[in-house]
Amino acid sequence: MTPTTATLVQAEKDPQTLIDPETFDKLALHFAAVQEVTKTYARRAVGQMLLMLRAHTDSQNDPDFGRLLPDGRSYRVVPTEPVDAAWHVSLQHTEAYYAACEQIAGGFVHHVPILTEGMADGSSIEYTRQALKATGYYIDPEFWDGEAKSCCPPNPGV
Repeated sequence: MTPTTATLVQAEKDPQTLIDPETFDKLALHFAAVQEVTKTYARRAVGQMLLMLRAHTDSQNDPDFGRLLPDGRSYRVVPTEPVDAAWHVSLQHTEAYYAACEQIAGGFVHHVPILTEGMADGSSIEYTRQALKATGYYIDPEFWDGEAKSCCPPNPGV
């Protein structure tokens, strides 16, 4: 049997390619040092954090996707605990994080610390998985099989 066009599957894109290699290396090496993890794990974690930023950016203009925050703004994606760790460490490396945001989103992607009903009932992670899949990039199951968790106390500053 010879494969037909319909049976061929395109490989998923590597999320590390979302930004230039120099910026990616800065973020990954910083994460490896701060978290005291291997460079391989750091590269995977940072790649998935970048994928989250891409999914967030791609879904911002879809009014039928996601949930609303208490102030009426919509959100589309939420991190799991390991992705949130990569995000927090990246936020500390401001120049490289800003460069990554510019390349992925055309501007800074803010961290909004909030615990929502969707995070508590599990629906937010389902929206997130849909948004991640829609990007066409590789979703590393080790980083997305968990639950969405807030890194902050419920609704700080609200």
